[in-house]
Amino acid sequence: MQEMEELWFSLSFLFIDNTIDYQQIATEIAMHDIELIEFHLFYNVAPECSANLEQTIPPIWVSFDKDELIQHIKKNGILDKAQITLARKISATIYRFKYRDEWATLTQCLMDYK
Repeated sequence: MQEMEELWFSLSFLFIDNTIDYQQIATEIAMHDIELIEFHLFYNVAPECSANLEQTIPPIWVSFDKDELIQHIKKNGILDKAQITLARKISATIYRFKYRDEWATLTQCLMDYK
């Protein structure tokens, strides 16, 4: 479970209001399968973190609170595809569209490690 928590925290840096260090994120998560990364990004991390970037003045510039983030994902998130509901699938599709550029950049950085 600690590996998942580290994955969630690393992916949360895609949603800070600052320059995103894609290479650093890729370095931290490269050991995970790309499908697993994508699943957790759009089904767990984006639902918890994207609101930061949707505010006029995003309050989180440097880092999310790790313990709080993990607590929220454990409470509201899902751990496998069997838990996907229609509502979650629609939400994930919207997040994939909204953050397609970030995902493309991160995917490219991850390819450097494969």
